[in-house]
Amino acid sequence: MGMKGTHKQTNFILCASEERLKKEQYYLKNGSAVLEELIALCDGKSRIPLRYFSAIEIERAIEHSEKSLFNNYRGHTVKGLLDKRFVLVSFTYDTFVAKSNDICRDIAITSQMSHLKNVLKLIGCCLEYAEPVLVYEYVEAITLHDLCYDQTHSRKNLSLSWESRLQIANEIASAILYLHSEFTTPIIYIDLHLQKVLIDQSSGVAKLFDFSLSISLPPGELEVEAQVVPGTCGYLDPEYARLGIVTQKTDVFGFGVILFQLLTGKRMYIVNDEMRDLCNASNIEECSIMDIVDPAILEENGIEIRQQLEDYLDLAKRCTLSNGEDRPYMIHVAKEIRRIEKCFRALTQGLN
Repeated sequence: MGMKGTHKQTNFILCASEERLKKEQYYLKNGSAVLEELIALCDGKSRIPLRYFSAIEIERAIEHSEKSLFNNYRGHTVKGLLDKRFVLVSFTYDTFVAKSNDICRDIAITSQMSHLKNVLKLIGCCLEYAEPVLVYEYVEAITLHDLCYDQTHSRKNLSLSWESRLQIANEIASAILYLHSEFTTPIIYIDLHLQKVLIDQSSGVAKLFDFSLSISLPPGELEVEAQVVPGTCGYLDPEYARLGIVTQKTDVFGFGVILFQLLTGKRMYIVNDEMRDLCNASNIEECSIMDIVDPAILEENGIEIRQQLEDYLDLAKRCTLSNGEDRPYMIHVAKEIRRIEKCFRALTQGLN
């Protein structure tokens, strides 16, 4: 072997050694961060064991992936094949403003909620990249945003009937309520909006994902001040946006915006402390329920469900009050949604 061949071989060995060392450093840094998050969440007692995949396993899993299934501000998700079964593999963009610790928080929280049907199930993760890669159970799904607004998207057997809208609202509320009540201290999701909810196209079940911006309340405290104020414009609690104060009512506000969007079928956002339809800028307070409800709901059910619609609108309004203290807690919101859903089913059975 000549000198050039020897140099090439040496360089290859050095590059391979540097790459291996870099992966080990990423693994140690990210692994420590995940462990710290688990300790903070549940004293280090993980309810669901996480599987750790190597970078080589991830690269093999996605080598035949043709396109991204979901894209958001944080990154993209592709279909992969691991252990002869399909999975969802989620990558984070290099330009994502959050730190690796935010992704590690997502891993820790999701792992503790993966037994819930309304949370996208996390199978494991790969810590050998600069930003951890998440591996989820495969679901043929679309975002709630696409279901509501993307008319070109294939919906298969999905529909946005009044029954399905109530079901989706109930399932989102259940997932948020779990966050608020089943950990050592309440966890606030913060960035709740339509693109953070996947709808399973085979069952219609809503699944919440991406807990990277979530914040835990300090023990015994009802609020915490955020160092930065991340979130999605139009869904942000005005108090949180102005003061950076996070409470359980922060999530109630975001959920209220979703309630409006499900009710109207339109892009409803808060504009100057008023809930408005961005298409025609009409203030929701100035409209009656029959003016703002999605016509498809009335065409399907008629005016028989007017009282349910009125109750639903009243709940959405209370959830989005500008003063957080005046909003209900998520436990009361979830109970009211279930009550309205139960009334609808009873009415439907009575008519049949």
